[in-house]
Amino acid sequence: MTDRQVALLAVMVWCGALVPTRVPFALLIALVVLAAISLRQRWPRRFLLVMVLLASALSGRAWAGVEPAQERRFEGPVVLAADPEPTSGGVRVTASIDGERYDLRAWGSPAGGLRNRLMGEQVMVEATLRPLNDAPTWLLAQGLSGRGTVTSVDGFDVGSPHTRLANSIRRTIESGASSMSRDEQALFAGLVYGDDRAQSPLTADNFDAAGLTHLLAVSGQNVAFVLAITGPVLRRLGHRQRFVFVLAVLVLFATVTRFEPSVVRASVMTAVASVAVLVGTEVSSGRVLAVAVSALVVIDPLIVHSVAFQLSVAASAGILLWSGRVARAVPGPRPLVEALAVTACAQLAVAPLLVWRFDGLPVASLPANLLAGPAAGPVMMWGLTGGLMAGLVPEWLAAWLHIPTRLALWWIDSVASQVPLLPLGRLGAVHIVLLFVLGAWGLRRIARLGRGATVVGLFVVLMHPAVVLATMPAETRVIDASSTIWQDDETTVLQVGGRSQPEDVLSTLRKANVGNIDLVIFERSSFANASLANWIRSHHRVTSVWAPTVTMGVGETVPDNNTRLLVDGVVLTIGVDDERLHVSAAIGDEPSAQE
Repeated sequence: MTDRQVALLAVMVWCGALVPTRVPFALLIALVVLAAISLRQRWPRRFLLVMVLLASALSGRAWAGVEPAQERRFEGPVVLAADPEPTSGGVRVTASIDGERYDLRAWGSPAGGLRNRLMGEQVMVEATLRPLNDAPTWLLAQGLSGRGTVTSVDGFDVGSPHTRLANSIRRTIESGASSMSRDEQALFAGLVYGDDRAQSPLTADNFDAAGLTHLLAVSGQNVAFVLAITGPVLRRLGHRQRFVFVLAVLVLFATVTRFEPSVVRASVMTAVASVAVLVGTEVSSGRVLAVAVSALVVIDPLIVHSVAFQLSVAASAGILLWSGRVARAVPGPRPLVEALAVTACAQLAVAPLLVWRFDGLPVASLPANLLAGPAAGPVMMWGLTGGLMAGLVPEWLAAWLHIPTRLALWWIDSVASQVPLLPLGRLGAVHIVLLFVLGAWGLRRIARLGRGATVVGLFVVLMHPAVVLATMPAETRVIDASSTIWQDDETTVLQVGGRSQPEDVLSTLRKANVGNIDLVIFERSSFANASLANWIRSHHRVTSVWAPTVTMGVGETVPDNNTRLLVDGVVLTIGVDDERLHVSAAIGDEPSAQE
């Protein structure tokens, strides 16, 4: 099969997996046999047709295997399918129970029993299990059968040998980074093995605004770094030994990074390339990507619903298809041009997904990736070498070993926090379409005038979101059901309710291009709101903070009962009691309580 036919195979298998069909097991076996015969006889058209049907049938069987859970009481061992992560004062973890996957939550002492456990470990629990009840497709695609609440945790086992080794590597790296601050440790863990559980909402918002979130979720680049680290060993091995060693390293690294879809995709691509080298066949990078995607979708058809997998495949395809042509078309120093081409093509390829799934692509992502990207690779490579060594030596020596790490982390964090302060806005669907059209037209034009017109067009499209953001009128914005930004040309008041997530508050403030904040009203005094106040002040000048009690230590005061404010034509009335500020909004003489 040609490269184009293999690429078409990946697309058709993907489409087949999106349309699940339940067929008898005998028909499924027949499709497998037909696919093997078609491939052996070199009938590409028949092979493509059979593979679409096979992917659809396998998808149907995968969905049929996600049986809804029955409400019941469970007592016994569970195998953690992911690392426990903090949530709403407790812990959340995906676990396997009797061959089925459950989304478990725990609070209080049971949460303490789960908090320090890692993926692959076996824990004895008591839990109440129940169905998911109309869960979204992306959640069901994770193979979850139900939810559960853990009421007791009693003992654990370290799990299988390879997960034990992977967890030991993670704990050793974590131990070696103990001299760093909490935020530095969180960044370090995200860059080295994709653990973002300890990242603060401020860090998450900064990296999202800078388009750098992918740095904190391991990707194919990390797999390349791992292979580079093992290069001295690989060069001393024969072809067969090298193949076995590469597979072992890939499996171990995939376990360390918790089988992130992007790592799995890159690992399978590396395995396909290794097989080609073993049998003495030259294959293009595009062919390797298509074969890897086809194989992964056939093995796990539900992976097509994973946003992380979609983004990983799109970014890889964009780099392979366009980066070379863009680099050849752009003049300038080769290292800078090539880095720009790779970054721009990857960002443009994932842009449609970001617009569809989220709220667009930040324009700041291009300069931020150019500035922070070169520092991320060394942190990852040093984390798996010097970081491991740091976990085996005294703490004072580990601190010295991590001096380069802390400098690189400072740079990456500075880029993530400072570049988004430029009011560049976000690209929407229309911007993405125009960039695609202008880019394709510019690559086809040979004349210098045509290239110049393309550059001007690209500049105008990229700057348009900044103009829109700068001319955006000051107006009231609802963050969620309990929080609002009350704003007019003279006054900005941020009201934060008790049920709001810090990430939503920070993100809405940034997208609304809010500058100075005259007043922040916290309906409740809490440690979480104290942290949120400090995070808000990191990017905004706050004049006053109101809260029901003076206990947060952020310069808050308690307002007088029934204080009234006029913002954007709305009268805000603040009622005060011992535990809460009650904010009601009224236009004219018609007050209505706002929860």
